Amino acid sequence: MGLSASILIGVDTVASWASAWSDWHSYGALKAFPDDDGKLAQADLISGSSGIVSALALFAAAVVFIVWLWRVRWNAEMFCRGEHRLTRGWVLGSWICPVVNLWYPKWVVDDIVAASDPRTPPQTNLLRGIPGTRLVWAWWITWVIGLVLGNVAQRSTLDGAAELGGLRTNAVLSSISAVATTAAAVLVMVLIQRVNELQIRRPWTPWWAADQAQPPFGSSAR
Repeated sequence: MGLSASILIGVDTVASWASAWSDWHSYGALKAFPDDDGKLAQADLISGSSGIVSALALFAAAVVFIVWLWRVRWNAEMFCRGEHRLTRGWVLGSWICPVVNLWYPKWVVDDIVAASDPRTPPQTNLLRGIPGTRLVWAWWITWVIGLVLGNVAQRSTLDGAAELGGLRTNAVLSSISAVATTAAAVLVMVLIQRVNELQIRRPWTPWWAADQAQPPFGSSAR
């Protein structure tokens, strides 16, 4: 499942670059052929088609990634008794609820990584006290940047901005979004592999059957 998610995330990254290219194409068409309705209609068709393909690629990648996330969350709850900051339903809900989707998914992943790490004792009570990793921080920051800029560019396209300056701004935003999305894609692929490796390395023993004498997390070096 992690491999499938990584492949689809790669496809979505390619689609984001195709969308950025289509925005530059629209800008170039209006600049070179301002009075040619045929050229402009063709550019609009390309832009709309790339937007649809990009949306479908994102949806497919999101579905598989969330299924993977749900599975590793289930494993994490078995490995460690530590209370996650959010209930399991937020593995999905954190991505679709407005506003909180800017930080809730990171909390979900942070707690999964903490509970999956073999260095975290099974009897740890709370996971929120375990410092997050740089990998998760880097992935989340680049993802949010790409998401916000991509949404601004998409909204501008849906508003039908036909002025040359507006199209150029839209193309610049799409390009920056594609760069950030690419960085986020690479980082999340590494993150998927890291979590899978942590869960493979961790003994497959439920926390309630683990050594009760192990101290909770707090003083061990990480």
